[in-house]
Order: sequence, then C-alpha cells, then structure tokens
Amino acid sequence: MPGIIDQVTEANIIFTRLTGFERYFANSDEQAFLNSYCVTREAIVPDYVSMGLVDGIAEALRSFCNNFDLCAIERKDYNNEFVKRQQVKYADFFAGLEAYPLSPDQTEAIIRDEDNNLVLAGAGTGKTTTISGKVAYLLEKGIATPDELLIISFTNNAALEMRDRCRKFCQNMPGAENLEVRTFNSFGFLVCRSCSDQEIRLAFDDSDKAKIYLQEKFDELFISDPSFQRKAVNYLAFFNRPPKDESEFETRNDYLTYEQGFKNITLDGIKVKSQQEMEIANFFCLFNIRYEYERHYPLEVEDRNPMFGVYQPDFYLTDYQIWHEHYGITRNGDVAKSLTTRPPYKTAREYYHAGMAWKEHIHEKYKTRLVKSYSFEASEGNLIRNLKERLLAEGVEMHERSPEEILEQIKKSADYEDFINLIYVFLGLMKSCGKLPEELHPDKGDKRFRVFLDVIGPLFKAYGQHLKGIPAVDFNDMINQAAQHFRNGEFNKPYKYILVDEFQDMSLGRYELIKAIRAQNPGVKLYVVGDDWQSIFRFTGSDLSIITQFEKHFGVTSKTAILKTYRFNDQILNMSSAFVQKNPAQIAKQLIAQQPAPEGYVSFEFIKVASGGGREQYLRFRTQHLSEILGKINAEKPDASVFMIGRYKLNAPRDMRYLHNQYPGLDIKFFTAHGVKGMTCDYAILLDLDSGILGFPSEMADDPMLNYLLQEGDDYENAEERRVFYVAITRARYKNYLIYNENQPSKFITELQMTENSTEQAGIKCPECTGPMIKRIGPHSEFYGCLHYPRCTGKVALTNVIIT
Repeated sequence: MPGIIDQVTEANIIFTRLTGFERYFANSDEQAFLNSYCVTREAIVPDYVSMGLVDGIAEALRSFCNNFDLCAIERKDYNNEFVKRQQVKYADFFAGLEAYPLSPDQTEAIIRDEDNNLVLAGAGTGKTTTISGKVAYLLEKGIATPDELLIISFTNNAALEMRDRCRKFCQNMPGAENLEVRTFNSFGFLVCRSCSDQEIRLAFDDSDKAKIYLQEKFDELFISDPSFQRKAVNYLAFFNRPPKDESEFETRNDYLTYEQGFKNITLDGIKVKSQQEMEIANFFCLFNIRYEYERHYPLEVEDRNPMFGVYQPDFYLTDYQIWHEHYGITRNGDVAKSLTTRPPYKTAREYYHAGMAWKEHIHEKYKTRLVKSYSFEASEGNLIRNLKERLLAEGVEMHERSPEEILEQIKKSADYEDFINLIYVFLGLMKSCGKLPEELHPDKGDKRFRVFLDVIGPLFKAYGQHLKGIPAVDFNDMINQAAQHFRNGEFNKPYKYILVDEFQDMSLGRYELIKAIRAQNPGVKLYVVGDDWQSIFRFTGSDLSIITQFEKHFGVTSKTAILKTYRFNDQILNMSSAFVQKNPAQIAKQLIAQQPAPEGYVSFEFIKVASGGGREQYLRFRTQHLSEILGKINAEKPDASVFMIGRYKLNAPRDMRYLHNQYPGLDIKFFTAHGVKGMTCDYAILLDLDSGILGFPSEMADDPMLNYLLQEGDDYENAEERRVFYVAITRARYKNYLIYNENQPSKFITELQMTENSTEQAGIKCPECTGPMIKRIGPHSEFYGCLHYPRCTGKVALTNVIIT
C-alpha cells in the first residue's frame, strides 16, 4: 500500500499541474497521464473507503480516482475555463494586434492548443489575422521560439502577406525578424536542397510550361504511334464527356440546365444539342462523310404538322441524300422522364412515338432514305458500330482521315485545351498520390476511364523519362522527396508547431509531408485555418476530404469556427451561403455579417447582354454595360476599388484603358476567379457568366475521373465550380454585378435568378420544359422565351404568362 500511496500522491501533483491554468490540457497530456497511472488505478480496490484509512490518504485516493475516471470530462471543463481566463488575461494583448480588437471567436481559436487544431473561418472573417495572432500568442507566452514554428501558406503572395503580418504582430519580441513563412513548394525545395549533394533543378517553374510540354509530346505520339493515335481519337471523339443520358433527369429543365455546362461542339466545329449527337457527328468527321446538321426538310402544305413544328432531321448526308434521325428511346421504347407531352397524347411516350411514326411516314411518302439510331445503343456501347453497319449497307463510303488531318482537327476543336488541362491535372494527382497508371483500376462499366488510361499511360511514361533525362524534378517530386527525407531522418528540425493557412487546399502529397514531419517530431502540434467552401484548387491536387474529415486523418481535434465576416453585407452573405451549401458535402456553417445592407439596397444586379450579332457585337455591348456600371459605381463611391472577375484570363476586357480613362478615380483591376481568392474590393463585376467555351462552370474541373485519385470524391454536380463561383461573389463589400449572354446564361445565373433576392422576373415557367423564361424581342413583338433556347423553343405571349 505505501508504494501505491506514493504513486497516487505523484499523480495528484501532476494532475494539479495540468489543471493549474498555466497551459492548455491537451489530449496527449491526458493519454500520458492515464497510461502512466493505469496500473495504479487498477490496484485500488473498489471498497477502499471502508478500509479505515486516515483522512489524508482517503482523500488523496478519492481525488486520484475521480481525476482518473473522469479525466476526459474534467479536461473539457478545464479547457473551457482556461480559454475564458486567457481571454481576460490577454485582452490588452489581443486588442493591440490590429486596429480593431480580435473577436471572441478569434481569440478562442488562438488560445485553444490541442494536439490538432482546426479553425474553420469563412470568407472575410480574418483567417490571416487569426493564424498570425496564434504565432504572436505562442511567442508572447514563451511556448515556442521562432525557429520552432513551421508556418506555411499556399501561394507566394499569401506567404508574403502572412510573414509581414506575423512580424508586425511580434515586432517587439526577440527573434521576430527571423520568423519565416513558406509555401509548401519552397519548403519542399529547401528540404531537398539541404539533403542532396547534387543540384536540384526544377523542370517546370509554372503550369503553362508543363502543359506546353505535354501538348508537344501528345502531338509527337499522335503522329508517330498508330496505337496511341487510335486511343487518343477514341477518347476525344467519343469519350470526352462523362456519359449521362437524358433519361437520368427528372425534368426537361434539369437536363437542359445540365447541358448548358458543356460545349457539345464537334471536331469540325459544329455546335449540336447533345452528347450523343456530338459522337455521331465526330464519327462522320473522322471518316470524311460530309453532313449537314438539322437541315430543313421541305414539306408540302398538306404534310406540315403544327404538332411537330418545322421538320429538321438530325443529320443529312449530302453526298448520298440520306437523312439520319437519332431517337432518344430505351430498348423497350420508353422515353426520358424529363420529356413532356401535348394533347391529345396522354403520356410523353405516346407523344414521342407519334413523332417518330410521323417522321417515318414522311420519308416513306417522299421516298427519301432514312437511317435511324437510338439512345439505348449508346448506353449499350454499340452506337457507332451499329450506325457504321447501317451506313455501309446504304452504300456510304468511309475514308479515314490521315493522322495529320485528324490532329489538325483535334487541335482546333473546342475541347482540346480542356483535354490538355485534364491530362496535366491527372498526371499531377498521380504523382502526388504516388500512383502509376497501371495501378489504377476502372470501376465496372466505366469504359470512359479505361479509354482515358490508354491515353494518359504513354504520356505519363514520357513525362517521367523527360524529367530523368534533364535531370530535374517537378513540384510534386519536391513534396514527395521532402517527405522521404523526413522519414529517413535526413532532415532534422525540432519543430513544436506546424501552422498552415488555407488548409482547404491540402493535397495528398502535402498531407504525407505533414505526417512525415510529425513522425519525426511526435510532440509537434498541428494548427490549421481554412474554409472548405473556398476549396478551389482541385486541379493542383487539393483533396477536400482532408479538411472535411480532418479528425479522421489526424486524430483528436479541437474544432473552432470564426463566423463573423467583416467583408460584405448580409445580402451577399445570405445569397452566397445558400448557393455554396446546396452541396451537402460542404461543412454547414452559419456566417454572420457585421454590416446589414441599407434598406432597399440590391447587392446582386443581373446584366443581360444581347448577342444576336455574334461575338464582336457581344463584346461591344458588354463594354457599353461596363461603362454604365462603372458610372453607377462612380456616382455612389468615386474612389471605389472595382474588381472585374472572369473564369479565365481570356475574359479580361480588351478595352480596360478606355474604361480607366473614363473613370480615373476608380481603382479598376481584372482577376480570374482563382486569382482573386483572398482579396477584397468595394464592387465586383463578374464577366461572361455564360454556358459554353468561356463561361461558368468549367466541366473539366469537376471531371469524375479525378475521384479515382482523391480520397473522397465529391459527386455533387459542379461541386468545385460552385466553390469557385462562391469565391468570386464574396470579394465585394457592397455589390456584385453579374454580366451574362442573354441567350446562353450560366446555370449558376439561372439558379441565382430564381432565388428570392433576384431582381429578375420570377415564376414564369416554360410550357415545354418547365424551365425559367426571359423576355425576348421577336420580329413582330416581345414575348417570353425559354432560357434554354435553342435547345428548347418554348414561348409564352406577354399577356398570357404562366405564373407558379
């Protein structure tokens, strides 16, 4: 018994020290305490109270047993009280860091000091201030010295801003001038240089150079390797889009809204209405079969059927006078749930089959040749093969184009740049994950991914050989090799804290590097700040699951949220938050805006631009609108900062000098939606919010094939692009102007316009597809036309609208 009493006395002293309000009581402290005294606890019999022990010993035993048995509960209560006391004790310190005192949410996030700390901070809530405040707090309390802190951000600009903020907050502390903030890439480069006798060369210092190499290698393989050429043509002509049939959609509007995000432009530059039509047209192009898309079929007066409108079969083979219809039916004749009917037909199936019968009757009557194909053939993987057999039976000659001709068509195609981007992204993800193409196995039935692997495999091999031949490394190599140097014990640094800003951008390679550092320094604490709503760098390998499942990856975690935004008003907050949280995979948060919008103020204004005269006329009209918008801004705030934001660099206004000269007092700048992240302005003008080539959303960024390399795929439609758009609409303090082509608006515009805060006419539904309608001007009058025109031609007279 005396030995046990000594151990109990020691344990009580240690527990008193752990709960003495000098430091945070972390989970590792709890586990160490429990592990050290578990044998002692087991040795204490349950009825020790009845053993007649002297009061002091009985009380010591009771105190120890309570502390041991209720350690988790007491630790939680203690830490909550510790935070409150520290907030009071360091109130002046926190108040003096910035012009405005830190919020209670921020100071709590700084004080909590678990082994793993996740701070979820929304747009404009002060992420940089919080992590810089954490650095200052650690140094002020003497918990760590500057060289024991590894502070990391993701971009050079963010790292410089963080360094300056940290040094400002710590300017009167010893060694503050030595605080370093690095990007993951620069830290990986430092580790590799420190651990290698050879010079470390970087193969590509930016993504554009790497893409140029991949493009050149693709061209070379395409011309020199017939096997590669067949595989590449197969992918680009028939598998470039994720397969999704109209039958998978509940409503016609859902289907048409989905299709808005794709170009559906054939290899020879013809815009068609669906993926399957694009595959058929690409087949014609590759085999030199001349065709016209939706050529008008002339009918006599008695055969013109108002029920089916003007007759324009899908394709017309001009050299053979063959008409081709592609029918959207299943093998048993069913049609998509999204299709509607018209009287006198009771069902969409009856209506669709009546149309098929009418078309075939017309061809029989006029003695014209008709070749048919069906949607179910595409889902069964036989569409092109069956069509080829039918055309050969009709005497159609097929002459495959030369490799040079095909490559020229591919490089001019609307999807070629996206294809090279996808190759670059996928290759980087493979290297980040340490995977080889042959180690990836498509899910059953995923023919598209199997075809893609046939293309990426030779390019991945050539890329690796190129780096070895230089010799050089890329950014992924640097991260992977740095992690290996830590595992091998070749880079030793006694870090106490790893502090990471913008943690939502973590990739698997960077995650492995953090794990390797912690394996070498088991006591190092991890403190990260991020916002899953702003995770927009999937194309560089960022894996959303690393932040959304943080505790699963790193262990017991303190989670705190900073929810008050100082950037924008409550109108912008409400609409942007509702928009991004449509994806259930995002962590639910209820942000609070410090500033309400003035009464009657509209923080989202939708600007339609006419485009009937083509791209040049659209750009002229867009400039007129930009000038008018800037005039409004100038009247409201003559010294305002204005960001023009586009999805791509190509969206930048070519007449910026003219606009600057018009309004010299305004600070006008252009950024891409990715480049503007972390920045703030007074007013934002979002450009070209259209479907199609230069609009939102980009389907490449959300390609489901990337899920094979990410720990947890995000299956929500346009998930990444939704977050990119969220970033774009949360830059402005006061107002967003959203500019779009009235004939091809982005699906995101359509969605926002249907919310309560929209200034557009709401509730007018298309009688054909139930989608939204907009006011249009025809040759004779104004009318409401379907937003999905020309895919849907629904119309409603202004005096006969359908309000729902």
